Amino acid sequence: MKIEKQPLDLLRHIATASKEAIKTRTANNDLKKDWSGIGFSLCGQKMVAPMGQVVEIINAPKYTFIPRTKKWVLGLANIRGRMLPIYDIEHYFGSKLAGNRARHRVLIIESEHVYAGLLVSHVFGLKHFPINSFKQAYSNSDEAFASCIDSTGNDGHSEWLRFQIPLLTQTPEFMDAGLQISSHTAASAA
Repeated sequence: MKIEKQPLDLLRHIATASKEAIKTRTANNDLKKDWSGIGFSLCGQKMVAPMGQVVEIINAPKYTFIPRTKKWVLGLANIRGRMLPIYDIEHYFGSKLAGNRARHRVLIIESEHVYAGLLVSHVFGLKHFPINSFKQAYSNSDEAFASCIDSTGNDGHSEWLRFQIPLLTQTPEFMDAGLQISSHTAASAA
């Protein structure tokens, strides 16, 4: 069959062959099941939070300092008319933000009880992993963030720690961002 003389026949042949290929192909062989999450750097480690736990990623906004809060509470920012508390999550875990400030990002988290922005050193964006890649338990319990890690996985290039934001927001230390005022300090202020 020559293409120059019979292009319509060639197109019909391609269409028929494509339909036959679709019928004989199994969906399981064609589609890999992936797990997706938001990759970011925290305390020098590559982390990934499950999709849905991070609702938005923004550049570090201007914020207003809040007195009598812990040092890792940076302040409040107005994001589209909503007051967003901004937390230096690296400082919360005893580390410092790394790299160029221009690369720092805020992961906005929102659940039934918490609306907050977590400032991190770097965001890698959307990461995809084979569905069964997160099987290993995290063994380094000495790390300050270990209570928020449920497993480790590999994307074929490096190891990632799966960070569960609900494990962070259920921690009383994280939820109690105000400084404790001693009775002596309160009495002298009055």
